[in-house]
Amino acid sequence: MIVWPRRPNLAGVAADRRPIVTLTTDFGTRDHYVAVMKAALLHYCPDACLIDVTHDVPRHDILCGSITLERAIGGFPPGTVHLAVVDPGVGTDRRILITQINGQTAICPDNGLITWAWRRLGPGRAYELGWRPQMSSHTFHGRDVMAPVAGMIASGTSIETIGQPIPDPLLLDLFPATTGSSMAHIIHIDAFGNATTNMDASALQSPEQLQFLIAERSLGRLRKTYWDAPPGEPLALIGSSGLLEIAVRDGSASDQLNLHVGDIVTIE
Repeated sequence: MIVWPRRPNLAGVAADRRPIVTLTTDFGTRDHYVAVMKAALLHYCPDACLIDVTHDVPRHDILCGSITLERAIGGFPPGTVHLAVVDPGVGTDRRILITQINGQTAICPDNGLITWAWRRLGPGRAYELGWRPQMSSHTFHGRDVMAPVAGMIASGTSIETIGQPIPDPLLLDLFPATTGSSMAHIIHIDAFGNATTNMDASALQSPEQLQFLIAERSLGRLRKTYWDAPPGEPLALIGSSGLLEIAVRDGSASDQLNLHVGDIVTIE
């Protein structure tokens, strides 16, 4: 049983809106982990509006967590607090980050989770969390450290009072494709089997004249919608994230084309 310390004074929080806090984890939903993490957060900010982005990030998949966190930071309004916990190194000396990107705040382990948001929406400002509770589990910093910090920040606590600026958050070897590049890499496969790449639409020069190939199969020219291809046929289009995507009309590109994260899409 955890005995929570006294809550901070919430008098400085704007009365006209509830603070928004999103949660992204690899915890799943069959166990108690998400619920007790929310309980810890709400102890510090009982008025928080909690939004579950997903708790189905594949276990320990930091790359997938990074892509997911970037979509959350890109989709919520300024002032939102994001809590992301995909933390295979929990209990080690890895740092815990507080970052400010796109007018929002993200709390996560310093293991590369912030990479895609940092590279696509930032760079931002990074702080190493200095605050720790008097007691915490060595295996559940999401509940004992990061969730309380998310609640503190949502309730108005200044980052500078609990963290120190750092110049070097850990970033994965993951970059947006350069303008005019002849290839893109698959970085994420969603539940529909659509394969998202690291190529932003803005980096495609004369996109109407380009041809796209994957696994030595031609996808033809860029399409606007999934229905621009015949049923069962693969296609390339710009997805809702603004990135080049490989899909199959009424099917799964991942299954039909045997696609994996890291595969190359050729652009001619």
